[in-house]
Parts: sequence; structure tokens; C-alpha cells
Amino acid sequence: MTWSKWLAASWMFFLLGASLVVSLFFPELGSRQDIERIYVAPSPQHWFGTDSLGRDLFARVLLGTKVSLSVGLAASMIAMLVGVLYGLAAGWWSGWIDRALMRLNDLLIALPSFAWVAVLTMTLQAALPWTDDGFGKIFWSLSLGIGLTHWMTVARVTRGLVLRTKVMPFIEASQALGAGNLRVLFHHVLPNIAAPLWVLFGLLIPGNILYESFMSFIGVGVQAPDTSWGLLVQEGWQSLSTAPHLILCPSFVLFLTIWSLHVWLEEARRRGRAHSDEGGDQPPKADSRTSAAAMVRSS
Repeated sequence: MTWSKWLAASWMFFLLGASLVVSLFFPELGSRQDIERIYVAPSPQHWFGTDSLGRDLFARVLLGTKVSLSVGLAASMIAMLVGVLYGLAAGWWSGWIDRALMRLNDLLIALPSFAWVAVLTMTLQAALPWTDDGFGKIFWSLSLGIGLTHWMTVARVTRGLVLRTKVMPFIEASQALGAGNLRVLFHHVLPNIAAPLWVLFGLLIPGNILYESFMSFIGVGVQAPDTSWGLLVQEGWQSLSTAPHLILCPSFVLFLTIWSLHVWLEEARRRGRAHSDEGGDQPPKADSRTSAAAMVRSS
């Protein structure tokens, strides 16, 4: 194991473990105020220092981890669900259906994504019949807003994989035996393109974490008393001249987490490529796990 993979694994293990412990057993640490210790610099007692109310910044970062990672994961799942179904339909039913679906896809993907996420998130917060006005409302509006903005790339990649797979002999054999369209799609096509789609899912998560952070930074996402990395960066920006640690520490955590996810995604992609190279005698599968990343770059 190289030093980068060791560091990435150690960081994610520590971050997730510490966040789980603080969230379950010590949630009050992030809200405990001490007016006599405002803007304290990082120290052995307060690893990331304290904020304008004397709250421990390290505890708040750990509490924000749950929010940022959960929104990033949920948004990626929503994008994959919508995009895969859309891409399956466009790739399987060719002709005017494919052309109409992909023209709509091109139109939506041309819209400025940050602005669209902000507008969609605010619209969802106001329009949907939420059962509460707390974190659940923010979580679902952010997850839906981000996820419904990122499915277009998933649809384009899925369509390309379907077009490549549906001409394979085993697909034609299934149709010759009388299998219907839906059975062929979900029992034969989808399992054979699952590997690159899993890689694409991994690619979405870091980007969606950044989107959540940006939305909270501009005031559209998580609001106090809840916390997230983006909200902490926004609060730190307001105190940049007097307490730079308030923006540097959560920004460093965000950077290190995104970097760690990319390190292990690259490792998964490398292992997938090696496995594909060794499986020449196996039943037909999608070319390799690198195809998703390559198609994302080409799109």
C-alpha cells in the first residue's frame, strides 16, 4: 500500500469513526458556548480552535461531516436512479425516442449547474409538503436539488454503454428466445454495464459534497443551528481577518476528504481494469471500469 492510499484510508477511518462517536454520544460538544474563550487559536485543548461563540470548531466539523457526506451520498443515489433509467430508455429504444430524449438531455446539461441547483433547492423547500421545517427539509431539498441536476451525465454514459452492449450476441440470443424488452434490459443489459456505473457513482459523490458545501456557503443549504462543512466555511469567511482558522480548518477537512475519495476511486478503477484484462474468457461484460470516467471526460 502506497503512502497516499494509507493516508487516505487512515483519514476516512478516523473521520467517519470520530464523527459517529461525537454524533451519537457527545452531540452537545458542538453547541456548548464559552464566551470567555471566543476565537481561541488551535491548541491541544481545542484542535481547530473556537468560533465567535466559544464553541469547539473540531466538534462542529465532526457534526457537519454527517450532513455533508449524507447529502453527497443521497444526491448521488438520486442522480444515478434517474440517469440510469433515462439512459436505458434512450439507448435501447433507438430512433425518434432516442433523439428526443438526448436533445432534452443536451438542453438541460447546458444550463448553469450551480444556478440550477440553487433555484431547484429553494423551489423544493417552498413547494413540497414537508412534515417539518428542520434538518429533514434541508436534507431532502438539497439532495433532490443536487441529484436532479446531475443525472444528465449519468444518462449520457448509460446510453453509450447500452448502445455498445445491445449488439452483443448474448443479447440477440435472449431476444430470439422470446425475452421482452424490460427483461432483457434489467436481467442482461444492466448487469453487464454495472461495473462502469459503479465507478460513475463513486465519481459523483465527491462533486456532490462540494455542491452541498457551496450551497450552504451561499445560504441556500444548511442553516444554524444545524451545521455542515459549507456553513462552517461561510461562517469562517465572515471572520477571515480576525480568526483565519475558522475557514482554514473546515476547508482543509473538505479538501482532504475529497482527495481521499479520489485516491480510493482510482484504486478501484485500477483493480477493475486489471480484473477485466484477466477475464478474457469470461462472458461479455462492459469493457472496463475506466469507460465511465472516459465517457464523463468526453461529455
